Amino acid sequence: MYTLAGIVEALKNTSEGAATLRTTQLLAFMVISSKIRKNILGLYPSTQHPDDTPILLPAEAITLLSRSCDISEDLVEVCWTVMRDMVWKSDDIWDCISDDRAVECTFRKNGASQKSLWPPTLVCVNHECPYVQNEKRLKLSGLKERHAILYTKADGPVPVMKYHITCNGCKRIYHHDYYVEPSTAEKKARRYYYSCDPIPDILQLSEHSFAETSFIRMWRSNMLHAHVSATNCAKIYQTSTPNPALIPTDWKVNPGLRPENIYDGFKLLSLLEHYQTCSGLFNVLDQIPQAHRFDEAMICVNDEIRVHGQPEIDHRCDKCVRHWIEKGKAAKEIFAVVCDGVTVGRPTCAVPHCAGMLENTKQTYCVVHCQQMERICRIIGCSNMVESGHKTCAEPEHRHAEEKYLDAGQATFQLKKRWERAVVEGDEAQHLEEEELDTGSEAVFEAMVDSGKGKGEKKIRGQFGRKRTHNEQLIIAPCGMILARETFLHSEAFSLVAKFVVKTFNGRRCPNHFIYDTNCILSQYVHNPKTDPEIQNFFENIGLSVDVFHFKCKHKESDGYCAKHCNPYQFKEMLYVDENGKERWFFNTSIAEQTNAWFGQYHSMCREMGCIFYEFFLNEMILLHNEQMKTKLYNDGYGPTYWQ
Repeated sequence: MYTLAGIVEALKNTSEGAATLRTTQLLAFMVISSKIRKNILGLYPSTQHPDDTPILLPAEAITLLSRSCDISEDLVEVCWTVMRDMVWKSDDIWDCISDDRAVECTFRKNGASQKSLWPPTLVCVNHECPYVQNEKRLKLSGLKERHAILYTKADGPVPVMKYHITCNGCKRIYHHDYYVEPSTAEKKARRYYYSCDPIPDILQLSEHSFAETSFIRMWRSNMLHAHVSATNCAKIYQTSTPNPALIPTDWKVNPGLRPENIYDGFKLLSLLEHYQTCSGLFNVLDQIPQAHRFDEAMICVNDEIRVHGQPEIDHRCDKCVRHWIEKGKAAKEIFAVVCDGVTVGRPTCAVPHCAGMLENTKQTYCVVHCQQMERICRIIGCSNMVESGHKTCAEPEHRHAEEKYLDAGQATFQLKKRWERAVVEGDEAQHLEEEELDTGSEAVFEAMVDSGKGKGEKKIRGQFGRKRTHNEQLIIAPCGMILARETFLHSEAFSLVAKFVVKTFNGRRCPNHFIYDTNCILSQYVHNPKTDPEIQNFFENIGLSVDVFHFKCKHKESDGYCAKHCNPYQFKEMLYVDENGKERWFFNTSIAEQTNAWFGQYHSMCREMGCIFYEFFLNEMILLHNEQMKTKLYNDGYGPTYWQ
């Protein structure tokens, strides 16, 4: 058994220079040398037994310890002579702190947690605080501690203590990654996140849940590249991380990771990254349900993208812009974009052309129409009031249609459950086993009912369930960069496509070619004298061709207008001659189909999202996709940049 007095005496007797050693240097020597025991042993011959303490240190170990502990190599050898048995031999106390796992076990064994989450400051930094203004520099007080769970990649869910402390001068409450400004008569309490640059290594997901920022990035990356839902991210974590049995039995927080934790991390990290480029601190309401905490901030980001577009909306590169030299004419740049719609879909108001928000995703009508429309018969064209307990009026035909809808729903429910378990098990249908499925609600229900009086059956149509948005319209550069997205609520009308294009490129570099699979109809619309003059003028000098695949396989040869105006072959600037003398297409006109194959897989993840998070989530996926695409274009030598 070695004592401190014995070590000091032995060092003094071994070397006079050892008297200059600091305590921290001796502690560092102990810790580092214990970490490299196998390295030391590995440099000895096979005759050296692992349990026997090596008499001398190898040269490599001496150099490492000298540099790490800031002591001379001679003193390293002195320290080894005195302390080698302490390093090499087992000791009950040393075993408790020999490595990170041992330290964690020691803390847990004694009812504590090694990892604690504290505010980054112990004194108030509010310039408006009277204590700060009077330069009192008083320590923050009112310490509060709470049990929490930290989700880590290496160790699974880890029990931690979280602390928050209060300034008695200004009543600001400091937490691990944010502080709370108290409410006043003029404003509600808000939480302000500390500087977003750099983003903290650990972020708070909910009241008692934290996660490593790198872990949240991994969840988000899984969603981007593999379309892994939050539910499946949680399942993967629960089945692949270390056993959480090490969590004390009296710990007050359940260690289970929930899908909403993952989405809260997704929202917070994405918002913090967005605010890295903004002035001021990112802040949200403090006293608000966690499910809606970030709604206000997400709406602001959604509105910003809706008005100003994605960061890459002005993108250009050598893959989507061609330097075209026509004989006898000046060189010009040819810029092409491709457009197409893809079904993703979220619940929306069933009133045609209404863009109002639903109170929740189980509602059929928005907050504006709900009270009025819920009292009206669901049969299309009927304005009678419903009867209690039904969605239709007393008209027998309408009641019969409702009964058929309910009967069909029962059968559909069974089949739909089987299909979803087999094909999209665990998707974001939000816990299929727990929630009621709204079957048959994506389309208007049609039923053949007896019209009575021997007149046979007639078709009746009704909107009994929820309605979903029609499609997501994407404008994509031939290089794969997604320039714009628009949610079409009720149809893919050509007038809406035209307005979407005009809005996207208004005040920006307009494309020379707009490639769309049904341009033969869009072209007739935009060149119709009755169409809005602004739309006519916008499309006047834009080529409207059909992409090569659809033109060859989907359009009739008998369509004279399409053959004359929308054949991509008529636009010579879209062709080039390869080294073998064959004509090739310069632009990848099938990029929309390729992008849709990726984007369309978000259907199952997004089907139960509310409109705020739905918009935010898809915007974020596009932003991350574009960042990846930009890096690839740069590495491949296509020189991505922006229109001036």
